[in-house]
Amino acid sequence: MKNLALLIALIIILLISYASVFAQNEKKPEFFAGYSFESVNTGVSSSDFTATTTSLDNRFKTNGLNLSAADYFTKRLGVAADFSANFNTRSDTFGSTASQSRFSIYNITGGPQLRFPSSSKLTPFAHVLAGIARRNLTETFTDGTANFTDTNTSFTMNLGGGVDYRLNSRFAWRIAQFDYNPIFLRDRTVNSVTFPSRTLNGFRFSTGIVIK
Repeated sequence: MKNLALLIALIIILLISYASVFAQNEKKPEFFAGYSFESVNTGVSSSDFTATTTSLDNRFKTNGLNLSAADYFTKRLGVAADFSANFNTRSDTFGSTASQSRFSIYNITGGPQLRFPSSSKLTPFAHVLAGIARRNLTETFTDGTANFTDTNTSFTMNLGGGVDYRLNSRFAWRIAQFDYNPIFLRDRTVNSVTFPSRTLNGFRFSTGIVIK
């Protein structure tokens, strides 16, 4: 976590420095850094087991960060690159056996972004992004049962948009960004259990500061 915090700090410093270089450009790039909340399926369900029910049927509610950069070809049309990292730790059950779940999801996506500038301080935008998601799920059982780790890299998308509120010529507040984040898991085998291919339906909310 210390390395992650250091990386985030370095990225933010670089974004601020880069933004100052392009401050006089009418089509200057935009950089966003902020908080991210995502509700997403676990990737494991009771139907994966012969005679066991699990609380992993319930979605993870994760917290993390969202970083993005956008550069515009015109006043409205550009391309965006987006990175998010979200985490959750909670208690779960497999039948009568208790476990501790550690979950993380990393998204790296990019694609076209369209903004709708106006004379007001509000600037809505929308995007269609595609890329990869790195999902990690570790179950630690309290009764000595062998732990398992389910880790995979999958195709993913972020379909959504949001609205920015202009604070001044250099900064804006991203009031809200909402994304539908489908993650297309492939089938895999973990500890002799075969999990089928399935789509995880993630819903992500972000808010933070935009640097221009």
